Amino acid sequence: MSFDGLDILLATARFLHYAAAIQLFGATVFSAILLPQGLRASLSRPILNLERISAIVLLLSGIAWLMASAASMGDGLQDAVNPSVIGTVLADTEFGHVWGPRLVICALAIVAATFPGERARWISVLFATLALGSLGLVGHATIDSGPLGLINETSQALHVLSSGFWLGALLPLLFLLALIRDPARASLADGALRRFSGLGHIAVAILLLSGVANTWFVIADKPNLGAPYQQLLLVKIGLAGLMCVMAIVNRYLFLPAIPRESGTRQLVRGTIIEVVLGALILALVALIGIMAPSG
Repeated sequence: MSFDGLDILLATARFLHYAAAIQLFGATVFSAILLPQGLRASLSRPILNLERISAIVLLLSGIAWLMASAASMGDGLQDAVNPSVIGTVLADTEFGHVWGPRLVICALAIVAATFPGERARWISVLFATLALGSLGLVGHATIDSGPLGLINETSQALHVLSSGFWLGALLPLLFLLALIRDPARASLADGALRRFSGLGHIAVAILLLSGVANTWFVIADKPNLGAPYQQLLLVKIGLAGLMCVMAIVNRYLFLPAIPRESGTRQLVRGTIIEVVLGALILALVALIGIMAPSG
């Protein structure tokens, strides 16, 4: 298993794009649904800044992904900036038919993130949902056609959206935990934290079920544990298992200890561990996405 410069460029663009899409979705949903009105004055600015950065990275990495795809379909890195090759990718490939509208959505997400206010937040949720959910229409999700292909794409979309709710909300959650120590805002912060925890159970269940389905779609007819793709997939599954264990520890050991200082510190550390594990999983997703499932 070896990777050239183009592979590294494509994997990096994929990692940044997935991470930005997940972060944008998680931040917008957290702000619109989970954040109590009494905490908006305290947290709206940092969360909105997180949305803006995520939206910008989403668009730039989406352009980089398109350019890297043009280079891989063309004659090398020189075609990454060749308008003719890029135009062919957008007009004549299934990837391009999805990617062109996605780049428009990414640009609109930046516009929506520039405006504060309740209505703008819901518009941001819409664009973030479209940007993240449509990732289920590219890559290995397109290996089947007909009804089976539609089920595969739907499963992929549910997988990325549920991961966006869980992973994407972790940084806003850290912002929220900073308010737990304030007696005037502790009750509201604690309520939001427990509301996220309850919805997180649903998100994790969807994530696990769709993950099993996605794995079956990709390798059911060609299992080969000697293939690098499938070996890395096993590593990804192992990391996801560790992340689930960490989430259970956070929910049932550390969360009940709040608002004691020790409980808050433990939950902050546990959440940071989840963020790190999530980043490692996304790195593997970016890498195995450029590999053949049976190769």
